[in-house]
Amino acid sequence: PNNWDEWALGVQRTVEHFSGRGGKNLGGVYYEVWNEPDLEQFGKWKYGGNDKNYLTLYRYAAAGAARAAGVNAFSLGGPGTTGLYKSWILALVQSGLRIDFLSWHSYFPRPEQYATDEKNLITWLLPYPQYVLLPKFITEFGFTGNKDTRYGTTYAAAYTAAAIRQMISGGPTYAFSFQPKDGPNQAEGNGWGLVTHEDNGKKPKPRYYIYNFLNAMAGTRVDLKGEGTWVTGFATRREGVLRIMLVNFDASGAHSENVPITIANLPPGTYSWRERFLLGRDTTFTETVTDQPLAKTLYMPAQSVAIVEISKK
Repeated sequence: PNNWDEWALGVQRTVEHFSGRGGKNLGGVYYEVWNEPDLEQFGKWKYGGNDKNYLTLYRYAAAGAARAAGVNAFSLGGPGTTGLYKSWILALVQSGLRIDFLSWHSYFPRPEQYATDEKNLITWLLPYPQYVLLPKFITEFGFTGNKDTRYGTTYAAAYTAAAIRQMISGGPTYAFSFQPKDGPNQAEGNGWGLVTHEDNGKKPKPRYYIYNFLNAMAGTRVDLKGEGTWVTGFATRREGVLRIMLVNFDASGAHSENVPITIANLPPGTYSWRERFLLGRDTTFTETVTDQPLAKTLYMPAQSVAIVEISKK
């Protein structure tokens, strides 16, 4: 924008178009102000000063959004930076402007960093208690922000599962994979998409399938102990079925593991033990439980994701 009033009007009209009862009539839309404002190609904005101040950009966006008429409830937030940066978050929080959610992008080679980021964010916000419980969005995430052929392999699928494992314990309200579909001219296969572009067959990649696969884990969280350097996971229970999601993510792709699984405190009886691998085998066994814990071993190659389901027959 080179005219602040026109920018504010553009935001107003955008909100009225999508959230307006005379427009698309959508409810609960989240409007994120800008995309990676700290990045050179998106303007190289600053969080202070007089030259290209993101807070000025945000203030006029908030003013335009406030003037939107005849609209459903919506949310406004940011800053959508290339990473979670304390200086940017605190500058926005201290601005006194309308902030309905906080957002940023996360590209880490190590999934454990997601949990570290969340702890850091809460620490930063403790002096501003009204912001601690704001919704928090990672509006892009992945193992690298660069184009990479690994986005078309099981590496990306396993990474996504491992990252979600880190985010589910007090992590963001929402996390968004970038991006739904490759752009054109990506025949070399290094695009970020979950699906290849039409000119490259419009084919789902392994990462495309991980979300539906993990939907099976909906339920009440159950305590899971014993996660290691490569294999992590979590467990849930729903409608009498205990499920354990395990992922063996290894950045080098070299580590396979025989994972010991022990289920304690199961009532005696006959159980169904099902092992499902993402894009792999689906096997069911019958197990008899007496007064001892049920113990088995699951072989997991590098970059594999599995769900074990245990239910009484």
